[in-house]
Amino acid sequence: MGTAGSSGTPAVCSFASGLNVAWVKFGGDVPNPNMATFQTLFKNTHDAGGRVVRWWLHTNGTVTPGYDGGGMASPLSQAAISGVKNVLDWAHAAGVAITLSLWSFDMLQGGENISTTLRTNNRNLLMIDANRQAYIDNVLTPLANAIKGNPGLYAWEIFNEPEGMTTQNGWTGANGGSTVDEMYIQRTVNWLAAAIRAVDPAALITNGSWTFKACATGVTGMTNYYSNSALQTAGGKPNGTLDFYEVHYYTLNGSQYSPYLNAATHWGLDKKLVMGEFWAQSTDGVASVDLYTKLYGSGYNGAWAWQYNDGSATVKWPSMQAPIQAVYNAHPTEVGACP
Repeated sequence: MGTAGSSGTPAVCSFASGLNVAWVKFGGDVPNPNMATFQTLFKNTHDAGGRVVRWWLHTNGTVTPGYDGGGMASPLSQAAISGVKNVLDWAHAAGVAITLSLWSFDMLQGGENISTTLRTNNRNLLMIDANRQAYIDNVLTPLANAIKGNPGLYAWEIFNEPEGMTTQNGWTGANGGSTVDEMYIQRTVNWLAAAIRAVDPAALITNGSWTFKACATGVTGMTNYYSNSALQTAGGKPNGTLDFYEVHYYTLNGSQYSPYLNAATHWGLDKKLVMGEFWAQSTDGVASVDLYTKLYGSGYNGAWAWQYNDGSATVKWPSMQAPIQAVYNAHPTEVGACP
């Protein structure tokens, strides 16, 4: 986990190098995580020079957390908590740490074995204060208490690409899915971040934005939905803010959002900035082996390629092995010291 700085605030790595797992079993890694697979991928990441692995927890809600008959989140089982702790412990034993992503836009997606009732419960968690508070009380706070101080935890991530389930920018409304206003995403980020921080003031917290369209300041056509003021206005909780920004980039979304064509300062952000998803392929004139090194040199604070278990042979492991090794070889002190 990020250690506290001299001011007592959490310290974000200078450059958090690593990759996405992002799951071994989609939405179902707990309560029974696959020990052999996790241990192998953690070792491979560390041996290449990576130090942070981004891993998804609830994803779409089909396994955890579960809801009662009234649509409120049920208490997270001890087996699920133990499963999370096991993954963090295995990560630490291998010399890496986890960015734990709670939810994905998949929670409102059509298909994915999501029943209408489950999708409604997921949606109400986002939109109704009492339902959100039930999730905090029964799931998030017990989990945060259980893993507080675990050295296998680098950071919490509230959402993976939540813009995908917004009426402003989303795609989950197709095929029987649904969307919500961005305001509810901001409110949920604010509330969940505040709840984590109430348990663990030293925790690092982020949110995974789908492109810089949703996480940039002063750039035409782009908005930072996750600034301190935006989150506090939406949710009303002063401590419900992020410690660093995390943004994703794929060329299909447009080169205007490219971190390879723009330095980190271009986006006008007021916190450290990690590129949390991208393919480890030659991109925007940068050779695949140089992707992480390019991000380091352009002022970004981390790089996590997508993803270790991707179904496409061209982008799954070991596609990211050489670029992770390259940035480690070039900057062993900064990269090796994280977290």
